[in-house]
Amino acid sequence: MSVSTEPEKDKQSFAEAALRLSGKSDEEARRTGALDTADDQVEKLFLARHQTSNSPIHRAVWESKTPLELFSPPPLAEKAPCDVAMEKSIEIVKRYRAEKKLYNDKGKLCDELLSELGTAGYWGMLISPEYGGQGAPFPRFVRFLTKLATLEATVPGMASVHGCIGAVDPVRTFGNEEQKKRILPRLATGEALSGFALTEPGAGSDLTALKTVAVDKGDYFEVSGEKLFITNAYPGRTVGLVCLLEGKK
Repeated sequence: MSVSTEPEKDKQSFAEAALRLSGKSDEEARRTGALDTADDQVEKLFLARHQTSNSPIHRAVWESKTPLELFSPPPLAEKAPCDVAMEKSIEIVKRYRAEKKLYNDKGKLCDELLSELGTAGYWGMLISPEYGGQGAPFPRFVRFLTKLATLEATVPGMASVHGCIGAVDPVRTFGNEEQKKRILPRLATGEALSGFALTEPGAGSDLTALKTVAVDKGDYFEVSGEKLFITNAYPGRTVGLVCLLEGKK
């Protein structure tokens, strides 16, 4: 399935059917059904072994099986190229913490720390070396952030947003080659740190209530709308923004 695959139309999802049968309102059934259908479309992007239907939780609930072996992650390689950047990053955070210089007078992580972490390769952990990153496998990245969080929680929190729900993951997953070459190197060095914008005055977890719209202008999108509670929001940052595309459902 390509990323441009159109949603299946006029097909009632399992969730929508279940809600209607249970007596829920047409509006609630429709909204939840739209999310369920969209989720099914995204599922088809993944390899079969990564799809929800093959997860241990799904199998335990729906097939009355408890494949405990699937809860045990495979062992990580003893060493990886990204380890050097990870160790440098930990030492930097330790030093700033010991010197009580992590935060500026506004209570934000200081620019010097963010810049030094960028030089160490911290912001490019999940980005391929081809675009200036470290190419860290995701399980290794998660364990690294867990270790770093025992020292200071805000620094790994920023990296998880930057790399996972901010601009890094959408660009490296769905971006074309020109976009990757133009955007990823700046994200890898931290020259462009990333935020995430989903919540609106009337929408949060209910994606069907989003009002922010992007209009395709050929070489760019014109976005209109209002966002609240933007994660990692700060002047000059690159934001992963969730919105509707005009003319598409």
